[in-house]
Parts: sequence; C-alpha cells; structure tokens
Amino acid sequence: MLRDMGSCVRISAIAEQCNLSRSHFSRAFKKVTGQSPQGWLMMMKIEKAKSLLITSMPITDVVYECGFADHSHFTRTFSRLEGMTPKAWRRAVVFATSHPLQMPVIDRDIPNWRIHDSRGVGVGQSHTQELHA
Repeated sequence: MLRDMGSCVRISAIAEQCNLSRSHFSRAFKKVTGQSPQGWLMMMKIEKAKSLLITSMPITDVVYECGFADHSHFTRTFSRLEGMTPKAWRRAVVFATSHPLQMPVIDRDIPNWRIHDSRGVGVGQSHTQELHA
C-alpha cells in the first residue's frame, strides 16, 4: 500500500493479493492496526505530505506526489486530520524551527531574584520580574 501510495490503490486489489475477500481483509487489517485500510492509507498520505512540506517542494507537487486527485481534496483532508491547512502547517513548522524556545535567565541576586525574559517584549528589551523569597 505504501509503495503504490501515489497511484489509486484499490483495497479489493490488495485483498486479492492476500487471498482474502475485501471484507475479511478490512476486518483483519482493522484488528491489527486499529484503523480501516482506507483510514490508515489516508493517514500515511498525510504523514508523507508533512515530510514533503518541510522541504521547499511546492504544495501542488506535494498533492500529486502523495496520490491526491486535486489540491482541494488534499487541503480538506489535511485540515481535517491536522487541524490547519497545509500552508499554515508549513508556516508553523518553519517558524518553530527558526525560533526555538528560549529559557528565561535567572539572576540570583539575593534577596531579590530576577528573571530576565527576552521573548517578544520589544527590540533590545528584556522583561524583568521581581521574585521575593
């Protein structure tokens, strides 16, 4: 199923290769994986799409590389499974990798501890919070 992901994979053809009826194959597949063959294949297509979206490949190319019929079907499916559009997902991943979380620096100037937070306060500014022990 993974090998032929880019083409139209028919569950009945896979079942036939396993010498099983379509319904028996589907029941056995769900028992083993916890998902229907169609649901599992769709999840695998979305996982492949996510691995391609972190590259510079155009989204239109990702659509066809993952075996979706058209851009709108891909966007609807991706949004349903991931909670955002492919474009928004790509932007979020790019932002997250280019802006790693910074831990606050604790200045242990006792008796008043200070936390210097350089995240998003302003250009060249840091936010200081007084802590009283």
